[in-house]
Amino acid sequence: MKNKLVILVIATFLLFPTVSAFAKSFHGVSYIIIEKSSMGSIKLSIDIKLEQKVSKDFLQKFALKLRQDEPIKYDRIFICYLLPGMTPGAGAWATSHFNPNLKVEILGTTIEEEKALMSKPKNSSAEIIGEWLDESPYVAAKYTLLKKNGKIIMVSKFKDGSGSEKEMIQKKQSGKLRFEEKVGNDFGEYYLIESNGRLAIYDNSGFGFSMRPIK
Repeated sequence: MKNKLVILVIATFLLFPTVSAFAKSFHGVSYIIIEKSSMGSIKLSIDIKLEQKVSKDFLQKFALKLRQDEPIKYDRIFICYLLPGMTPGAGAWATSHFNPNLKVEILGTTIEEEKALMSKPKNSSAEIIGEWLDESPYVAAKYTLLKKNGKIIMVSKFKDGSGSEKEMIQKKQSGKLRFEEKVGNDFGEYYLIESNGRLAIYDNSGFGFSMRPIK
């Protein structure tokens, strides 16, 4: 019986390895290969989760290393990078595609753009409920929920400098704080502060995506 239990434990580990078993590092940055698929020697697709944001130069060097390590010389290689908290298949933070020449793009906020968003002065007369960073491709922004003059306001600031302010209504949902627009909410959109601190967005179709909190 004991031998069977040992065999079962080993088999379980092989079928469901821990995340750390996949962890690798390049120039001091840890990463995990989430998915890898190929079509003969024509095309290779790789989805990678990085532990943190990196520079465009890092992505270029990393992509060249990944291509060099492949035993098969593919005509085209498509590499997508995700950050912690991002869901596979729901957009990438950055890409480095060999199509066939290497092109590196950061679709979310760069390190510099995030610093610029964070450096914007806060409204000293308002109480901050929470702040979150949306890493969605092309539309990355900082969202701030605050209380001001007896009202709850959602302030959005996009990386291109644009933004908006909307008055919100606060409710309770399963012990969590829920916020929705006071007027003009035709699609049933609302925000929910999850137990892990992330700000999730829902609408009539269900869950959309979530944003990481800014410490």
